[in-house]
Amino acid sequence: MRLRISAPARLHFGFIDLNGELGRLFGSLGMAIDFPKVVLEGETLEKNALPLEGCEKIQSGETELWVKGESKERVADFARRFLSRYPLRGRFLLNCLQAIPPHVGLGSGTQLALSVGTMLSHLGGRKIDPSELAPLMGRGVHSGIGIGTFQFGGFIVDGGHRTGKSALKSPPIIFHHEVPSSWNLVLGIPSVEHPFKGEGEERAFKNLPPAPSNLAERISRLLLMKMLPALIEEDIYQFSQALTLIQQLVGDSFAPVQGGRFANYLSSELIAFWLEKGVAGAGQSSWGPSVYAFLEKEEEAMKLVEISRDFLQSRGGGTVFLAKPYNLGASIETL
Repeated sequence: MRLRISAPARLHFGFIDLNGELGRLFGSLGMAIDFPKVVLEGETLEKNALPLEGCEKIQSGETELWVKGESKERVADFARRFLSRYPLRGRFLLNCLQAIPPHVGLGSGTQLALSVGTMLSHLGGRKIDPSELAPLMGRGVHSGIGIGTFQFGGFIVDGGHRTGKSALKSPPIIFHHEVPSSWNLVLGIPSVEHPFKGEGEERAFKNLPPAPSNLAERISRLLLMKMLPALIEEDIYQFSQALTLIQQLVGDSFAPVQGGRFANYLSSELIAFWLEKGVAGAGQSSWGPSVYAFLEKEEEAMKLVEISRDFLQSRGGGTVFLAKPYNLGASIETL
């Protein structure tokens, strides 16, 4: 058996409730994009197949697993987590052909973890729901957006965690809708160090002061009465205006731990530059440094890519590219 999984990157637009006095904490919103993505192949090996060069070998009980390709160490780590709960019998190969850049705010860890877990479950003759895989893989601790985009694609809102039980199960998906395929996104990834990865992210959340309840009320009103209706009516301007305001409110809440509305000066400058150029809306994905802008016309988006590249190049460098909404979630095919 030989299979291939493709999983889209995601943009994380922020949290709804950082107060938690109603018994639920966080809640988040975001969407899937068509690039970059995870592409992972897996196959069952014959018993007498020769050892593979350039691979990392994992031996777990009756499982012999070989791992190669991009992000090999992360793939191996997620595989060990899966096999600790769901041991397989036989010899297998995982080959990561494409990976989402790590620690830039595009959901690389969750998409890779769920791809590995889904692949191994299929190779072992199981079908395990991503919401069950995520806690095992250490994903979905604060947000369910990566889980939702892996499952469904499109625009996702999750309902957060019950306070005190955040590690027990994945946040429920409470809203899912396709994003118009005609909308365009310009993504920028400045060449700056990401200060909030791994333990740094956990410390940031622990040091984050509780937000006032009226902040959650303002974000909820923008989401319910402006952003979601605009999405359903395919109004990119009303959608993006609401998103920009939500980003500012959420960013100000995280200012005590990230040093400002956005996580670094260059991401902040690029967002301001885009807004001055008249984009429909702009913001930072997760902790950054990835930032994004929404535009209605592809021609205008392509022009913005070019001038944004010059903008970053004059300030230390970075990557800028065009992306589209992705409404299908992860796919798996037999090769």
